[in-house]
Amino acid sequence: MQRLCLAFVAIAACGHPASPDHPAPKPTPVAGDPTCPVLVPGTSVTVEDTSTGAAFVFVTTGDVAEVRKRATALAAMHGAHDGGAMDMGMMISTTSTAAASDIDKGARVTFTARPEDVGGLQSELRMHAQHLAGGTCEMKM
Repeated sequence: MQRLCLAFVAIAACGHPASPDHPAPKPTPVAGDPTCPVLVPGTSVTVEDTSTGAAFVFVTTGDVAEVRKRATALAAMHGAHDGGAMDMGMMISTTSTAAASDIDKGARVTFTARPEDVGGLQSELRMHAQHLAGGTCEMKM
């Protein structure tokens, strides 16, 4: 009986290492426009209308932290109106404010407009979302 117990312990110990041999891979850095969440592989965008405007909703199967970082940069650049002419943070032309928030597997960037501009902002965000569905924020000239 004692031999059987020792054999079982030896077999169990061989099959279950105490610590993993391979650490989780680090996310691959994403180049390009730092305000463009869709550049993160596995990211999609939808638009949700709100009573005061609309929101981009970015979800990803990839690097959630990178999507959130880019969404925050998008909202900040839109608010500051300071960035490259081709950066996503400068693409929304309807006068509005923007705020980023974390959601499950991504981020939401909510844009708030004046009451008379809500419909125009909603339409503009839908137009941009169609373009972003291609996985890029680059606008063709």
